[in-house]
Amino acid sequence: MTDPLSPETLRLLRDRDARPEIQPGAHADALLRRHVLAQIAEAMRDAHITALLVKGAALALTVYPEAAARRMSDIDMLVAEGDHERAVRALERLGWLVARSESRRLSGVMLGETMVQARAGTMTFTVEVHSSLDKVVRRPISFADLAARASHAPGLEGLSVPSREDHALLVALHASTHAYRHELALQDMELLLRSGLDRDELRRRCERFHLRTVMFVMMSVLRSLGAASVDDELVRVFDPGRFRRALLDRFYDLERFPPARGAEELGVAWLVRQAPLWDDPSMFVMGVAKYSGLRGAERILEVLTKYAASTKR
Repeated sequence: MTDPLSPETLRLLRDRDARPEIQPGAHADALLRRHVLAQIAEAMRDAHITALLVKGAALALTVYPEAAARRMSDIDMLVAEGDHERAVRALERLGWLVARSESRRLSGVMLGETMVQARAGTMTFTVEVHSSLDKVVRRPISFADLAARASHAPGLEGLSVPSREDHALLVALHASTHAYRHELALQDMELLLRSGLDRDELRRRCERFHLRTVMFVMMSVLRSLGAASVDDELVRVFDPGRFRRALLDRFYDLERFPPARGAEELGVAWLVRQAPLWDDPSMFVMGVAKYSGLRGAERILEVLTKYAASTKR
């Protein structure tokens, strides 16, 4: 197959003994990132908030040979929905800049994230505070269960990292919301599979999280790329059945990377492409209906606000 993946990524996927190349400046970036992580850990500890590091920042501390080996553009953390605003305020008290959308005061919570700009000297880092790695509609993934199975982030009292099995599912979930276009997600998944996670437990939790189809696409793409840890049996374990495979085929080509057919799109087109990835279509439809209702209410409020402002002139 022909694919646009970098030779470095293909080498890491296919060779179990390969080590990531350390890019120039990566050690300096890792040191600055560590400083930011230490501040986040202290802020969460002082606020008595349970927070999980997820994705790159967490994987750099757990499955990569050293923190500098995992390049990243942001730091992701996951908190309970009830702690989301408190976590954001705790970071804001550090003098960091919070991005807030006045136009999404009702629906914003369904997007599951708030962006915060952290400072480290003259450098800035984007910190994403998530209450879910799903967007718009949420699958039944209990934060309390994730936290109960988590372990302390190495050297960062106040932060935890998910179990390997949970983390693999979260990596696949996040990749699915970006139509599996992120190259690093493939690398992350391969290293997680090599890390000794329990594959039987991975399958069981996958069913509970309603992520079978999401994992099937992820494993299929990795298999087609020749990933060392993915064989036909692992793909078969997550097979969602003939009907869903036929539906997936309209939107995804599982023999290439990226698998999504067509250009990257947002809005309604993004929702349509997400639909076949849901194990429970009714859950997705109800969630989209709720989101649409909230967005409609926000637009009405926006019109009324503008009208009220114009009558005061």
